[in-house]
Formats: sequence, C-alpha cells, structure tokens
Amino acid sequence: MSRLMKKLLWTAILPLVVMALLTFGLTSLLIGRFAETESYDQLAREADIVYEALVDGRGIPGQLDVLVFQDGEAVNLERGGRMRRQMTPMLDPDGLSERDEVSVNGMRLLTFLREEGDVQIVTYAPVPLSNPQFRQIYVILGSGFLLALLVAIGVTYWMGRRLTSPLIELKQAAASIMSGRHDLTLPPVTDDEIGDLTEAVRQMNTSLEEKERLQNTFISGITHDVRTPLAIVRNEAEMLELGVVKQEDVAETGRSMTEEVDRIDRLVTQMLEYSKLSAGKLALTIETVHMNELIEATVARMEEWFRHKQVTVTLELVEDAVVQADRLAMERILSNFLQNAYHASPIGGMITIRLTERRLEIEDDGPGITASMRANIWDMYVKGDRSNGHGLGLAINKLLLEAQGLSYGIESREGALFWIEWE
Repeated sequence: MSRLMKKLLWTAILPLVVMALLTFGLTSLLIGRFAETESYDQLAREADIVYEALVDGRGIPGQLDVLVFQDGEAVNLERGGRMRRQMTPMLDPDGLSERDEVSVNGMRLLTFLREEGDVQIVTYAPVPLSNPQFRQIYVILGSGFLLALLVAIGVTYWMGRRLTSPLIELKQAAASIMSGRHDLTLPPVTDDEIGDLTEAVRQMNTSLEEKERLQNTFISGITHDVRTPLAIVRNEAEMLELGVVKQEDVAETGRSMTEEVDRIDRLVTQMLEYSKLSAGKLALTIETVHMNELIEATVARMEEWFRHKQVTVTLELVEDAVVQADRLAMERILSNFLQNAYHASPIGGMITIRLTERRLEIEDDGPGITASMRANIWDMYVKGDRSNGHGLGLAINKLLLEAQGLSYGIESREGALFWIEWE
C-alpha cells in the first residue's frame, strides 16, 4: 500500500471514527437520561398503585418490584396476579432518598421512596444500561457504526486507488525522464487536477526531448565548428614546421591561422556571454541611447560584410528615437539581428530597418520562420536552415532584452521580421 493511500485512509476513517464515537456516546447519554427519567416516573406510578392497594386492603400486583416497610421493618405483602421470579433485594429505606440509585449484589438499581406516615414504599428497577432492551439498542448502534466504518474503508480504498494509480504512473514517468528516457506510458488525461498534471508532464517530456535533440545538434555543430578550424591550424602549423610553405606564402598562412583562431575565440566568447547572462552576472549600464544614430553606425560598420552577398540595407528611421538601455547591449542586439537577417537573405536580397518612436523592426526577404520554429527560436541551440552560426545569437538577444525590460517578438511575413518595443 502506498504512503498516499495510507494517508487517504487515515484522513477518511479517523474523522469518521471520532464522529461515530461522539455520536454513540451522546446518543447513549441522551437515551440513558431519558430512560432514567421515564423509569423514575414509572416507579412513582407503581408506588402510587401500591399505596392505593394498601389503603383499600387489596393485594399488591405481583409484577411490581416493591418493598414495604413499617417503622423500618419489612412487611410481607400479599401478592396477586403474576408473581415475580427474581430475588427480592435487601434494601434499607433509612438510607434512601426519594429518587436514588443503589448497588445490590453487583446489580445497579433505581429506587423510588414514598413515605406515608410510618409506612415506606420502595419501588425499584434495573438502571437503563443494564436493561436488555437498551442493550439491544446499543448493539444496533454499534453494528451500524461498524458497518458504516467498513463501507467507508471500502469506498475510500476504491477512490484512493483511482487517485493514487495515476500519481504512481506519473512518478514512474518522472523517474524515466530523469534517467533520460522519453518513451513514457502516461495515465489517461482526466478532467481534473491530475489530468492537468498528466498533460503538464507530457508537455515537459516533449519539451525536454526537443531540448535534448537541439542540444545534441548544438554539440555536434560546436564540435564541427571547433574541430574544423583546429584541423586547419594544425595542418598549416605542420606545413610551417616542415618548411614546405613558400616564403611569399608565410604571411598568408599566418593570416589564415589567425582567422581560424578568431573563429574559435568568438564561439567561446559567445558561450561565456550566454552563461553570464543566464546567471545574471553581466552588469548593464542603463543610459539614454539614440537609436537612429546607433542603427546608422552599426550598418556602416557591417557594410563591407553585406557586400559579400550583395545584400541591400534600407533604412526607414524617424529623426530621433531614444530608449533607456545599455548602449553596448543594444549594439550587440542589433548586430545579432542583422547577422541573422543577412544569413536568411538570398544573394542580392534586401534587409529593411524601420524605426519609430517606440518600436524597431528588422525585416528580411528570406524564406521566413515556420510556426514550429517560432515556438523555440529564442532558445539556445536553435538556428535556421541557412544559418552558419551556433544558435546562440537570438538566445543572447533574448537575455539582453529581458535584462533591460524591453519587449520583443518575431513575425513571419514574406520573410522574417524581428521587433523590439519600449516605453
């Protein structure tokens, strides 16, 4: 039995037991009090009957439990009708009050005392709890409580099984996810919180599976991007070591080695930058940034780069749009967006930059972004089909924009359109 099932059983049964005991106790008390009052009233009526019989000189009904004393001495009564079979108790009227409860030979009795001159009439009866009829009532109440308890245990166990079974399956599914397995068997999705949890686990598993796939792709890409320049550097270094490089080609070989090392350095720098941003350790300096000036300077710096694919950059800028942000971070964001647009653009394509007072748009005329890719385009390891980057640029942009409190998004028209908005 699971721990949750035990808790459910205790939660359901303990209050029921307490309620049943309280109900049984209160019912017994009320019945006992009521029966005791009725018994005393009946004993008083019996005492009246005995007194009238004595006054009239008639015999005492044999079914009455009564003792008659005169001046403290017991009087033998003439009995009529049905005779009592039980033994007459020994009672002393001097120690009795009008309504009393005494113990005689281990039997609890209720007594009623009526005094008329020198005559004392004592009627008596067993206390209600020792009455067989009342015992039957208590047996019925106890049996009903026991039956209700058994039914409650059965219903609680059945309901508990229905509640805990999917939770146990979800626990096993979570353990499978932790071990790296994604071929899960999940319980049916029901219209309650457990169903919501099941759907959340399913979505989490799908997301983690996609993350692992992207991570593996990223690692493969990073490995390739590192090993390729390392192989080039090694080959050229060996050629220099062996002296097979002509004197006039030494400078070109050195420049090639430097470029490949720079490629590795840029990759490592991006990864470190992403790590710092994720941990919130990259300090930003918020100041007033004139976006039109920043855009013009960035485009001018990248002009030679765009010329390689004959990409035209069209500027549609307002006179002066300002934003409270970190200038270096905004330059990095703009450069990443432009590089992304450059890689997505065909040869001879066009990139359009639109700037209003509260919004910046960068649009290319590439193939656009599919709906499935838009869902995780901002995540690490994700890159477009035409990108030769490492899937870090947009992930870094996301962290930089969120760190500065700026809104961002992507739309797919004829090409891809990335936008930024600020207050």
